[in-house]
Amino acid sequence: MSKRVSEKPRRSNRTKFILCPIAFFIVGLVLILIAFMPMLTPMVDVLDLVTLSSPPTFEESAPVEKDFTSGETSGVLNWESLDLPGEGELFGELIIQSAGIDVDLYFGDSPTELRKGVGTYTSAGLPGEGKTILMAAHNNTYFHTLGDAKPGDSIEINTNYGKYVYEMTDSRVAEDTDSTAYDLSAPEENLILYTCYPFDRLGFTSQRYFVYAKYVSGPQWNLPE
Repeated sequence: MSKRVSEKPRRSNRTKFILCPIAFFIVGLVLILIAFMPMLTPMVDVLDLVTLSSPPTFEESAPVEKDFTSGETSGVLNWESLDLPGEGELFGELIIQSAGIDVDLYFGDSPTELRKGVGTYTSAGLPGEGKTILMAAHNNTYFHTLGDAKPGDSIEINTNYGKYVYEMTDSRVAEDTDSTAYDLSAPEENLILYTCYPFDRLGFTSQRYFVYAKYVSGPQWNLPE
Protein backbone atom coordinates (compact mmCIF):
# COMPACT_ATOMS: atom_id res chain seq x y z
CA MET A 1 0.00 0.00 0.00
CA SER A 2 2.74 2.47 0.94
CA LYS A 3 4.52 1.74 -2.32
CA ARG A 4 1.46 2.72 -4.41
CA VAL A 5 1.02 5.99 -2.48
CA SER A 6 4.63 6.97 -3.06
CA GLU A 7 4.33 6.44 -6.85
CA LYS A 8 1.67 9.16 -7.34
CA PRO A 9 3.90 12.11 -6.42
CA ARG A 10 6.60 10.67 -8.64
CA ARG A 11 4.24 10.55 -11.62
CA SER A 12 3.05 14.09 -10.84
CA ASN A 13 6.61 15.41 -10.61
CA ARG A 14 7.54 13.67 -13.83
CA THR A 15 4.58 15.28 -15.63
CA LYS A 16 5.48 18.74 -14.32
CA PHE A 17 9.08 18.20 -15.39
CA ILE A 18 7.91 17.56 -18.96
CA LEU A 19 5.11 20.15 -19.26
CA CYS A 20 6.78 23.16 -17.61
CA PRO A 21 9.61 23.56 -20.17
CA ILE A 22 7.09 23.19 -23.01
CA ALA A 23 4.85 25.88 -21.52
CA PHE A 24 7.79 28.25 -20.99
CA PHE A 25 8.95 27.63 -24.58
CA ILE A 26 5.51 28.45 -26.04
CA VAL A 27 5.16 31.61 -23.94
CA GLY A 28 8.67 32.73 -24.90
CA LEU A 29 8.02 32.09 -28.60
CA VAL A 30 4.83 34.17 -28.51
CA LEU A 31 6.64 37.06 -26.79
CA ILE A 32 9.47 36.94 -29.35
CA LEU A 33 7.00 37.03 -32.26
CA ILE A 34 5.18 40.01 -30.75
CA ALA A 35 8.45 41.89 -30.18
CA PHE A 36 9.81 41.28 -33.69
CA MET A 37 6.54 41.62 -35.64
CA PRO A 38 7.29 45.23 -36.79
CA MET A 39 10.56 44.00 -38.36
CA LEU A 40 9.14 40.77 -39.74
CA THR A 41 6.27 42.43 -41.62
CA PRO A 42 8.47 44.27 -44.21
CA MET A 43 10.52 41.11 -44.71
CA VAL A 44 7.37 39.12 -45.43
CA ASP A 45 6.26 41.80 -47.91
CA VAL A 46 9.59 41.59 -49.75
CA LEU A 47 9.44 37.78 -49.77
CA ASP A 48 5.96 37.93 -51.27
CA LEU A 49 7.20 40.16 -54.10
CA VAL A 50 10.25 37.97 -54.75
CA THR A 51 8.11 34.86 -55.16
CA LEU A 52 5.44 36.46 -57.37
CA SER A 53 4.87 34.94 -60.81
CA SER A 54 2.54 37.73 -61.98
CA PRO A 55 2.12 41.44 -61.22
CA PRO A 56 0.55 42.09 -57.80
CA THR A 57 -3.03 43.28 -57.48
CA PHE A 58 -3.98 45.41 -54.52
CA GLU A 59 -7.39 45.75 -52.95
CA GLU A 60 -8.79 49.19 -53.58
CA SER A 61 -10.15 50.92 -50.50
CA ALA A 62 -12.79 53.62 -50.64
CA PRO A 63 -11.25 56.73 -52.23
CA VAL A 64 -10.29 59.56 -49.91
CA GLU A 65 -12.01 62.73 -51.05
CA LYS A 66 -9.40 65.48 -51.11
CA ASP A 67 -9.16 68.51 -53.34
CA PHE A 68 -5.69 69.12 -54.76
CA THR A 69 -6.76 71.53 -57.50
CA SER A 70 -7.23 74.71 -55.47
CA GLY A 71 -3.70 75.18 -54.13
CA GLU A 72 -1.57 78.24 -54.81
CA THR A 73 0.45 78.26 -58.03
CA SER A 74 3.00 80.92 -57.07
CA GLY A 75 4.08 83.28 -54.31
CA VAL A 76 5.36 82.62 -50.82
CA LEU A 77 3.69 80.45 -48.16
CA ASN A 78 4.04 80.80 -44.41
CA TRP A 79 5.39 77.36 -43.55
CA GLU A 80 4.14 77.62 -39.96
CA SER A 81 0.53 77.78 -41.18
CA LEU A 82 0.81 74.94 -43.69
CA ASP A 83 -1.18 71.77 -43.16
CA LEU A 84 1.79 69.46 -43.65
CA PRO A 85 1.22 65.70 -43.87
CA GLY A 86 1.98 63.15 -41.20
CA GLU A 87 3.61 59.84 -42.04
CA GLY A 88 1.34 57.63 -44.10
CA GLU A 89 -1.04 60.44 -45.07
CA LEU A 90 -2.30 61.20 -48.56
CA PHE A 91 -1.23 64.75 -49.37
CA GLY A 92 -1.27 65.15 -53.14
CA GLU A 93 -1.16 63.70 -56.61
CA LEU A 94 1.65 63.22 -59.12
CA ILE A 95 0.93 63.61 -62.84
CA ILE A 96 3.21 62.86 -65.81
CA GLN A 97 0.96 63.16 -68.84
CA SER A 98 3.60 61.94 -71.30
CA ALA A 99 3.93 58.67 -69.36
CA GLY A 100 0.24 58.22 -68.54
CA ILE A 101 0.91 58.56 -64.81
CA ASP A 102 -1.73 60.09 -62.53
CA VAL A 103 -1.39 58.69 -59.02
CA ASP A 104 -1.95 59.54 -55.36
CA LEU A 105 0.99 60.86 -53.38
CA TYR A 106 1.72 59.73 -49.81
CA PHE A 107 4.13 60.96 -47.14
CA GLY A 108 6.35 57.98 -46.36
CA ASP A 109 7.81 55.19 -48.48
CA SER A 110 7.15 52.05 -46.46
CA PRO A 111 5.44 49.02 -48.07
CA THR A 112 2.12 50.40 -46.80
CA GLU A 113 2.40 53.66 -48.76
CA LEU A 114 3.86 51.97 -51.85
CA ARG A 115 0.85 49.65 -52.04
CA LYS A 116 -1.41 52.68 -52.46
CA GLY A 117 0.58 55.04 -54.68
CA VAL A 118 3.78 57.07 -54.83
CA GLY A 119 5.74 57.34 -51.58
CA THR A 120 7.81 60.31 -50.42
CA TYR A 121 11.06 59.82 -48.51
CA THR A 122 10.42 61.56 -45.19
CA SER A 123 14.05 62.63 -44.62
CA ALA A 124 14.13 64.58 -47.89
CA GLY A 125 12.13 67.67 -48.86
CA LEU A 126 8.55 68.46 -49.79
CA PRO A 127 7.38 70.57 -52.73
CA GLY A 128 8.09 74.22 -51.98
CA GLU A 129 10.65 73.54 -49.27
CA GLY A 130 13.62 74.30 -51.52
CA LYS A 131 15.28 70.90 -51.13
CA THR A 132 15.69 67.62 -52.99
CA ILE A 133 12.39 65.73 -53.14
CA LEU A 134 12.76 61.95 -53.38
CA MET A 135 9.77 59.85 -54.43
CA ALA A 136 9.32 56.17 -55.29
CA ALA A 137 6.73 53.70 -56.56
CA HIS A 138 6.65 50.08 -57.70
CA ASN A 139 7.90 49.31 -61.20
CA ASN A 140 5.11 46.83 -61.89
CA THR A 141 2.27 49.13 -60.85
CA TYR A 142 2.28 52.93 -60.53
CA PHE A 143 5.69 53.61 -62.15
CA HIS A 144 5.50 50.88 -64.79
CA THR A 145 5.55 53.52 -67.56
CA LEU A 146 8.05 55.90 -65.94
CA GLY A 147 10.52 55.10 -68.72
CA ASP A 148 8.19 56.77 -71.24
CA ALA A 149 8.94 60.19 -69.73
CA LYS A 150 11.66 62.08 -71.62
CA PRO A 151 13.81 65.16 -70.90
CA GLY A 152 11.71 68.29 -71.35
CA ASP A 153 8.49 66.64 -70.17
CA SER A 154 6.50 68.27 -67.38
CA ILE A 155 5.91 66.62 -64.03
CA GLU A 156 3.05 68.06 -61.98
CA ILE A 157 2.63 67.73 -58.24
CA ASN A 158 -0.59 69.04 -56.71
CA THR A 159 -0.77 69.22 -52.92
CA ASN A 160 -3.28 70.60 -50.44
CA TYR A 161 -1.21 73.79 -50.16
CA GLY A 162 0.18 74.36 -53.65
CA LYS A 163 0.48 73.27 -57.27
CA TYR A 164 3.99 72.59 -58.59
CA VAL A 165 5.55 71.97 -61.98
CA TYR A 166 8.95 70.37 -62.62
CA GLU A 167 10.75 69.73 -65.90
CA MET A 168 12.51 66.42 -66.49
CA THR A 169 16.20 66.92 -67.23
CA ASP A 170 17.71 63.43 -67.25
CA SER A 171 17.38 59.76 -66.31
CA ARG A 172 19.75 56.95 -65.45
CA VAL A 173 19.98 53.36 -64.24
CA ALA A 174 22.05 52.77 -61.11
CA GLU A 175 22.72 50.05 -58.58
CA ASP A 176 20.57 50.21 -55.46
CA THR A 177 23.75 50.79 -53.41
CA ASP A 178 24.92 53.75 -55.53
CA SER A 179 24.56 56.81 -53.29
CA THR A 180 25.76 59.10 -56.10
CA ALA A 181 22.42 58.61 -57.84
CA TYR A 182 20.83 61.25 -55.62
CA ASP A 183 21.95 64.32 -53.69
CA LEU A 184 19.78 65.15 -50.70
CA SER A 185 21.97 68.14 -49.82
CA ALA A 186 21.46 70.04 -53.10
CA PRO A 187 21.11 73.81 -52.52
CA GLU A 188 18.12 74.20 -54.85
CA GLU A 189 14.75 72.48 -55.10
CA ASN A 190 14.71 69.49 -57.44
CA LEU A 191 12.68 66.33 -57.88
CA ILE A 192 13.95 62.75 -58.12
CA LEU A 193 11.66 59.84 -58.95
CA TYR A 194 12.84 56.25 -58.86
CA THR A 195 11.64 52.69 -59.17
CA CYS A 196 13.04 49.18 -59.48
CA TYR A 197 14.55 48.25 -62.85
CA PRO A 198 13.94 46.57 -65.31
CA PHE A 199 10.31 47.69 -65.44
CA ASP A 200 8.97 44.22 -66.25
CA ARG A 201 10.96 42.45 -63.53
CA LEU A 202 8.97 40.99 -60.64
CA GLY A 203 10.35 40.75 -57.14
CA PHE A 204 13.68 42.06 -55.90
CA THR A 205 16.08 43.74 -58.32
CA SER A 206 19.48 45.29 -57.63
CA GLN A 207 19.01 48.20 -60.05
CA ARG A 208 16.99 51.41 -59.86
CA TYR A 209 15.71 53.70 -62.60
CA PHE A 210 16.00 57.40 -61.69
CA VAL A 211 14.26 60.41 -63.24
CA TYR A 212 15.62 63.88 -62.48
CA ALA A 213 13.64 67.10 -62.78
CA LYS A 214 14.23 70.78 -62.04
CA TYR A 215 11.82 73.14 -60.31
CA VAL A 216 9.78 75.32 -62.68
CA SER A 217 6.92 76.85 -60.70
CA GLY A 218 4.93 76.66 -57.49
CA PRO A 219 4.76 78.55 -54.18
CA GLN A 220 7.85 78.48 -51.95
CA TRP A 221 7.96 78.32 -48.16
CA ASN A 222 9.28 81.28 -46.19
CA LEU A 223 11.58 79.16 -44.05
CA PRO A 224 13.47 80.86 -41.20
CA GLU A 225 17.10 81.69 -41.91
